[in-house]
Amino acid sequence: MYNSILESRKFENGVYQITLRISEDDYFSVYDALNEKDAAALLENYLKYRADDGRPENISLKYNKNEHMVTIQSDLHYLGNNKTEDMLQAHKYISNSPENRH
Repeated sequence: MYNSILESRKFENGVYQITLRISEDDYFSVYDALNEKDAAALLENYLKYRADDGRPENISLKYNKNEHMVTIQSDLHYLGNNKTEDMLQAHKYISNSPENRH
């Protein structure tokens, strides 16, 4: 599903704004209802999939039945971020520590 999401971003006043557009078929194949909690979960999982450490805030959800599209919009904050441990990283795979030597 993540590969079929249309993403756009703009930078304004020190904050990135992200918009994700998802077909209703893709959205409802994973989620049962349109609500802010599921929109936040989808956005956070999408950011992890993209290895993006932005912190989403002010998440909004819109559904256009005529276009058959679900739109999620959010602000993304990057300043002061530390990559979280659950982000996709190759940290232990490329280190030269004794436990990684064969």
